[in-house]
Amino acid sequence: MIDKLYQDSNLVQFYDYDNPWLESYDVISSFVKIDDSVLDIGCGTGTLASELIHRCKEIYALDISLEMLTIAKEKTSNVNWIHASASSFSFDKQFDFIFLSGHSFQTLLTENDRLKLLKNIENHLKDDGTFVFDSRNPLVKEWTTWGEKDSIRYFKHPNYGIIKAWNDWEAKGEIITYQTFYEILHSDKRWVASSQISFPKKEEIDTLLDQAGLSVKHVYGDWQLNPYTDKSDEMIFVGSKRIINLE
Repeated sequence: MIDKLYQDSNLVQFYDYDNPWLESYDVISSFVKIDDSVLDIGCGTGTLASELIHRCKEIYALDISLEMLTIAKEKTSNVNWIHASASSFSFDKQFDFIFLSGHSFQTLLTENDRLKLLKNIENHLKDDGTFVFDSRNPLVKEWTTWGEKDSIRYFKHPNYGIIKAWNDWEAKGEIITYQTFYEILHSDKRWVASSQISFPKKEEIDTLLDQAGLSVKHVYGDWQLNPYTDKSDEMIFVGSKRIINLE
């Protein structure tokens, strides 16, 4: 079942205003070369893919949400927008660069789905290709800052004016259930969605990457590409296929 936050058009309309260009997008863009074929998994409303198409040969961008893809398609027709699941897509081609951004990896709630995704990356990545994805470090417990007091923010919507947004959360194991609220300022009009996100440990991700036949070259702890430590906010995995030398 798709998260209401990403499938309800009443909520999706706020996504780009609540999620502007991210620091991670600049770093991911730096991996892309002019002759590359690129795959964006969990592209959302297509903000990054619609920019990267100016920097590479072609982009396939997939998302499970038709509502998100509807917005993405309005940004450009030069991207191959695909309605598909991150853990079950299949193309008859391979890519130079495959990425997930915005912690899309964490929307996969089970180890089985995460392994399916990583195997899909291995199947669709060229032998000399590169993959990148991020996942928040569970050791720093970032979700504890997702309460209303710490998460409150404001942005301007073209139809509703100033929107007040905030989150709340509860934890159960590695799964965090969080609520997202959007409220028109100085009114009683409010939208709310309940979502779930996983916080797998680095050791689990390392094991799954190995099982999928992927090799990690770097694990960074932030988007300044500093090395990962237990205190890092992020776990940014950069790697390639594991090539077996039969000689």
